[in-house]
Amino acid sequence: MVNYKGRNILHHVVFTSANGVSVLVCLLATILILRLKLYKKLVYRLALYQVLSALALASVDVMQVMFINYDDSPNIYDSICKAIGFLGVYTDWMKLLFTMWVTFHLFCFAVLH
Repeated sequence: MVNYKGRNILHHVVFTSANGVSVLVCLLATILILRLKLYKKLVYRLALYQVLSALALASVDVMQVMFINYDDSPNIYDSICKAIGFLGVYTDWMKLLFTMWVTFHLFCFAVLH
């Protein structure tokens, strides 16, 4: 067990590590899409939007690890916590929107072609 001030923080470490890897993979995918100029086709542009929204979501999730010390000084972390909470909800909706957009596009492409 990983303990910090008497608390089990293993889930914070695993959660942050997984999202850190996700940030790196999303950055690599974005660089490849831009470098190979795949964004000129609509399907790849939709995939780029999906990768960018996943990058934003993982970045916000990585920032949540700073709240391990929240109980020690809640006055300092209160506004930051609210801002990251807003960004978390915003990026969740952004990810959902782009997923629905890709689904709608692929459905129309399959039906109309």
